[in-house]
Amino acid sequence: MPSRTFRRAAVWLFWFAASGHAFAQKQSEQVYSRLNTFTGFIEYSNDSSHIILGATPNRKIGGIGFQYQRRLIQHRYINAYYQAEIRPGMIESDPTLSNKTIETSPVQTTFTSGPTPVVECRAIDTDFRYVFQEPTGSTTFAGHIMQTCGRRTVALQGFAPAGIRLNLLPRHRIQVTTSSSAGYIFSTQPVPVPGAGSFNFAFDFGAGLEYYLTLKRSVRLEYLVQHYSNKYTADQNPGVDSGFVRLAYAFGH
Repeated sequence: MPSRTFRRAAVWLFWFAASGHAFAQKQSEQVYSRLNTFTGFIEYSNDSSHIILGATPNRKIGGIGFQYQRRLIQHRYINAYYQAEIRPGMIESDPTLSNKTIETSPVQTTFTSGPTPVVECRAIDTDFRYVFQEPTGSTTFAGHIMQTCGRRTVALQGFAPAGIRLNLLPRHRIQVTTSSSAGYIFSTQPVPVPGAGSFNFAFDFGAGLEYYLTLKRSVRLEYLVQHYSNKYTADQNPGVDSGFVRLAYAFGH
């Protein structure tokens, strides 16, 4: 009798161990990935500077957008996706310059101009005085100059049909993700300055972390560098480089 009880206990213990191993193996083989992914995101850049090719500082850009991704390669250590995105709602804030010149000599005159979008704005508040020499004599000009800085807001939209995304370690809930895309940005007014165009080419690249809430749902935090310019299709082409923080929610099947 003891030997029969021992055999039964051994069978149950073997079954339990085998089941636990199979469950653990199944858990370890879970892939946090999707064949088709739909994503919504918000993004914001608080400043612009010379990062790649841009030469226009102090631009602030924010927006909302949507992405579609299709998995192209599935591997144990890396997944690759085709990516396209549209940003239907974007806003850019540009610095502007307003000028007021009060001439007190030789006559009382006031000149005003602006606000005008500029590459970079520097405030000025100073008096001036100079003498203009003529054959018949000299004339003294004197007065006060005030230049003040402000901001204007321009609506934009963007479309990037060419993009790729790579996710590392797809068997982990937390994955390192990198992406790059190219397309265009269209604005209701020329940006970043009046002499530039309303149609600009754009590309971006960046990296971040993606956390899978379930096998098919995830949230993503990224930092992206974006450049846009008109490639000299307009009179001026200063270009804008911006660093974006982007928060996204993704789901799919």
